[in-house]
Amino acid sequence: MEDFFDYIIAGQGIAGSNLAMHLLERGKKIAVIDDDWNGAACKVAAGVLNPITGKRLVKSWRSGIAMPYAKKYYASLQEKFGEKFFFDRQILQLCKSSEEAELWHKRKGDIDYSSFLSEYNPPKTFPELNDNFGSFFINFAAWVEAPHAMNLLRSHLASCGVLRLENFDYSQLEIESGFVKYKNLKAKKIVFCEGWRAIYNPYFNWLPYRPARGEILTVKIEENVSEHIIHREKWLMKYKGNLYRNGSTWDRVNFMNPSPTSEAREELAKALPSIIGKIPFEIVEQESGVRPCTATTRPHLGRHPKFQNLYSFNGFGSKGYALSPYFAKHFAEYLEGEAELDKEADLARHIRKFYRGDF
Repeated sequence: MEDFFDYIIAGQGIAGSNLAMHLLERGKKIAVIDDDWNGAACKVAAGVLNPITGKRLVKSWRSGIAMPYAKKYYASLQEKFGEKFFFDRQILQLCKSSEEAELWHKRKGDIDYSSFLSEYNPPKTFPELNDNFGSFFINFAAWVEAPHAMNLLRSHLASCGVLRLENFDYSQLEIESGFVKYKNLKAKKIVFCEGWRAIYNPYFNWLPYRPARGEILTVKIEENVSEHIIHREKWLMKYKGNLYRNGSTWDRVNFMNPSPTSEAREELAKALPSIIGKIPFEIVEQESGVRPCTATTRPHLGRHPKFQNLYSFNGFGSKGYALSPYFAKHFAEYLEGEAELDKEADLARHIRKFYRGDF
């Protein structure tokens, strides 16, 4: 006997989870299919909401609308679940050179950036840290304790009876006019939220993905270190007790094997003194995940060019926790015919260059 649904969601990473939550809020009948695979970036991500990023210190794409929404969304989820996983914290940006300090000074003087930055902290404001060139606080930031958040979302979707634990088998998908069938499920539409494994999706593997493996450490630091999100090329944040999370690395070449590597461990261990100076630390754990990055650094959202009931909600890269809550709301509106897709995120912009019409 077939069950009929409004939507099937393939993938329960942070993007698929947030889309599922927004569709459930709308009263939609959904089925979420996921195999709890290791190597998903959402399980080991920093979960940082950072409005200013990159070497040029520019505002993150759509941060003005996406990050305020994300903060309210995670705060509401935290209240709903009754467990703490969201932390509203400033980023303490340690300048690594006099040139970088000068660039931060210029940003502080820019009216478009001034509200995002505190006044300059002179060198040695934080004696336990390596702040020889001074620092700034970045406002409106936060972080999500990624593993805990994902477990809570997974448990909630399971309790709602919508989560099916299995590997998605593309050969079992039947596409008909006006609906799709997958095993004993029948739905109006299916949305793929598979993270980097979208490169294996026969319907959307033509999209320009550039997966990147990232690795982080959990370290024990006995001395007291600031509880801010500390950044100086790498980041460090207080996790619980005397444990801190430290990351991350980028590897676009060897992403097919998501297992932790000795090279990344060494890279992070060598970089940590640039943040905490000579404070001793002990590596407790090393984790690895693959980010679903794209060639344009924009997500791949929208409908398949041939099959009108196949959709992609994917490709948030390292910004999954920051961007996917707002875009889940936006995409739910789009799916229900209430809004046009953000043009810079619409996968239709890639059709002419990359789509070969294989399906």
